[in-house]
Amino acid sequence: MLTYILSGSNQYTLRTEPTASSEFTMSLQDMTELTNSTASLSGITYNGYESMLNFTASIVSASAGQEFRAILLNGTTEIWHGSVQVFSSQSQDTKDYRNQIPLDDKFVSNVSTNEYIIL
Repeated sequence: MLTYILSGSNQYTLRTEPTASSEFTMSLQDMTELTNSTASLSGITYNGYESMLNFTASIVSASAGQEFRAILLNGTTEIWHGSVQVFSSQSQDTKDYRNQIPLDDKFVSNVSTNEYIIL
Protein backbone atom coordinates (compact mmCIF):
# COMPACT_ATOMS: atom_id res chain seq x y z
CA MET A 1 0.00 0.00 0.00
CA LEU A 2 1.21 3.47 -0.89
CA THR A 3 0.40 6.46 1.30
CA TYR A 4 -0.70 9.56 -0.57
CA ILE A 5 -0.49 12.77 1.51
CA LEU A 6 -2.64 15.70 0.42
CA SER A 7 -0.40 18.73 -0.19
CA GLY A 8 2.70 16.52 0.14
CA SER A 9 5.50 15.55 -2.25
CA ASN A 10 4.32 11.93 -2.79
CA GLN A 11 7.54 10.58 -4.25
CA TYR A 12 7.69 6.79 -4.56
CA THR A 13 10.23 4.12 -5.44
CA LEU A 14 8.77 0.77 -6.51
CA ARG A 15 10.22 -2.51 -7.69
CA THR A 16 8.36 -3.47 -10.86
CA GLU A 17 8.34 -6.19 -13.46
CA PRO A 18 11.29 -5.80 -15.87
CA THR A 19 10.50 -3.55 -18.82
CA ALA A 20 12.34 -1.86 -21.67
CA SER A 21 10.02 1.05 -22.43
CA SER A 22 9.95 4.37 -20.60
CA GLU A 23 6.21 5.08 -21.03
CA PHE A 24 4.49 4.66 -17.66
CA THR A 25 0.90 5.36 -16.57
CA MET A 26 -0.90 4.71 -13.30
CA SER A 27 -4.52 3.64 -13.47
CA LEU A 28 -6.66 4.12 -10.35
CA GLN A 29 -10.02 2.73 -9.26
CA ASP A 30 -11.79 4.26 -6.26
CA MET A 31 -12.66 1.35 -3.95
CA THR A 32 -15.84 3.04 -2.66
CA GLU A 33 -17.41 4.43 -5.81
CA LEU A 34 -15.68 2.11 -8.33
CA THR A 35 -14.85 5.05 -10.59
CA ASN A 36 -11.72 4.91 -12.76
CA SER A 37 -9.12 7.65 -13.09
CA THR A 38 -5.41 8.10 -13.66
CA ALA A 39 -2.62 9.62 -11.60
CA SER A 40 -0.29 12.16 -13.13
CA LEU A 41 3.32 10.91 -12.93
CA SER A 42 6.35 13.19 -13.12
CA GLY A 43 10.08 12.96 -12.49
CA ILE A 44 10.14 9.37 -13.73
CA THR A 45 13.44 7.47 -13.57
CA TYR A 46 13.77 3.74 -14.17
CA ASN A 47 16.73 1.56 -13.20
CA GLY A 48 16.57 -1.39 -15.58
CA TYR A 49 19.24 -3.38 -13.73
CA GLU A 50 17.23 -3.52 -10.49
CA SER A 51 13.75 -2.86 -12.02
CA MET A 52 13.29 0.14 -9.71
CA LEU A 53 10.92 2.91 -10.77
CA ASN A 54 11.12 6.31 -9.08
CA PHE A 55 8.39 8.91 -9.67
CA THR A 56 6.21 11.59 -8.13
CA ALA A 57 2.45 11.02 -8.32
CA SER A 58 -0.38 13.53 -8.28
CA ILE A 59 -4.06 12.59 -7.91
CA VAL A 60 -6.22 15.51 -9.00
CA SER A 61 -9.45 15.05 -7.05
CA ALA A 62 -8.18 13.09 -4.04
CA SER A 63 -9.77 13.62 -0.64
CA ALA A 64 -8.75 12.31 2.78
CA GLY A 65 -9.98 8.79 3.47
CA GLN A 66 -10.13 7.62 -0.13
CA GLU A 67 -8.51 4.35 -1.11
CA PHE A 68 -7.64 3.34 -4.65
CA ARG A 69 -6.68 0.14 -6.42
CA ALA A 70 -3.60 1.08 -8.42
CA ILE A 71 -2.14 -0.51 -11.52
CA LEU A 72 1.13 0.73 -13.00
CA LEU A 73 1.20 0.13 -16.72
CA ASN A 74 3.96 0.15 -19.30
CA GLY A 75 1.96 0.60 -22.46
CA THR A 76 -0.68 -2.12 -21.97
CA THR A 77 1.49 -4.39 -19.81
CA GLU A 78 0.83 -4.41 -16.05
CA ILE A 79 4.17 -4.07 -14.23
CA TRP A 80 2.94 -3.34 -10.68
CA HIS A 81 -0.34 -3.39 -8.76
CA GLY A 82 -1.26 -2.35 -5.23
CA SER A 83 -3.33 0.21 -3.37
CA VAL A 84 -3.07 3.90 -2.55
CA GLN A 85 -4.61 5.37 0.60
CA VAL A 86 -5.13 9.14 0.90
CA PHE A 87 -4.38 11.02 4.14
CA SER A 88 -4.52 14.70 5.04
CA SER A 89 -1.21 16.31 5.92
CA GLN A 90 -0.19 15.88 9.55
CA SER A 91 1.40 18.42 11.85
CA GLN A 92 5.01 17.72 12.83
CA ASP A 93 4.91 19.94 15.96
CA THR A 94 5.63 17.47 18.78
CA LYS A 95 6.98 20.05 21.24
CA ASP A 96 3.51 21.27 22.20
CA TYR A 97 1.59 18.29 23.55
CA ARG A 98 -2.14 18.74 23.93
CA ASN A 99 -4.52 16.55 25.87
CA GLN A 100 -7.76 15.63 24.11
CA ILE A 101 -9.64 15.93 27.44
CA PRO A 102 -9.55 19.48 28.83
CA LEU A 103 -8.18 19.19 32.35
CA ASP A 104 -8.79 22.72 33.70
CA ASP A 105 -7.18 21.72 37.03
CA LYS A 106 -10.17 19.61 38.06
CA PHE A 107 -8.33 16.30 37.72
CA VAL A 108 -5.03 17.47 39.20
CA SER A 109 -4.11 16.12 42.65
CA ASN A 110 -4.29 18.70 45.40
CA VAL A 111 -1.56 19.20 47.98
CA SER A 112 -2.54 17.46 51.22
CA THR A 113 -1.28 17.63 54.81
CA ASN A 114 -0.93 13.83 54.95
CA GLU A 115 -3.31 13.57 57.93
CA TYR A 116 -4.96 10.19 58.37
CA ILE A 117 -7.84 9.02 60.55
CA ILE A 118 -7.12 5.58 62.00
CA LEU A 119 -10.20 3.61 63.06
